[in-house]
Amino acid sequence: MEREVQRVRQAFLSGRSRPLRFRLQQLEALRRMVQEREKDILAAICSDLCKSEFNAYSQEVISVLGEIDFMLENLPEWVTAKPVKKNLLTMLDEAYLQPQPLGVVLIIGAWNYPFLLAIQPLIGAIAAGNAVIIKPSELSENTATILAKLLPQYLDQPTELFCSNSCDDPIKTGEMADSE
Repeated sequence: MEREVQRVRQAFLSGRSRPLRFRLQQLEALRRMVQEREKDILAAICSDLCKSEFNAYSQEVISVLGEIDFMLENLPEWVTAKPVKKNLLTMLDEAYLQPQPLGVVLIIGAWNYPFLLAIQPLIGAIAAGNAVIIKPSELSENTATILAKLLPQYLDQPTELFCSNSCDDPIKTGEMADSE
């Protein structure tokens, strides 16, 4: 697992995930994935949790789509530099706060909302310009499998996805979309 973390970290250090345009493209690709593969996602959630399709859609898919739309609408404003108050030491300087991505994010999914609690933090991490490692819940096998299949197909993002049968033994199921 350490080798995969290093690969994701190197992908982040390349700077590819930092530009605003790249982040917006990735969020749009994620939205496209959810919309195009909605039936597959719902089937996985329903088989894992024995939820009705209506409940799975209203509790997980709608929330994810709303979060993506919110990020797409607000992200351009959030990434711009904001002027800050000047003091005696900085009055001749240009002082501002510039949001910057911090690196690699680990997302550990939960079994009770397996899609929502894996994808919602992914949306924030992509919007922030970070690279991501996702560890879906081993108790929601079907959702973990569909995520492992779909995320590399839709995202051109430094992302690793791990699924396991136990917390001690992660097994890599998805390849990082960014080849070295």
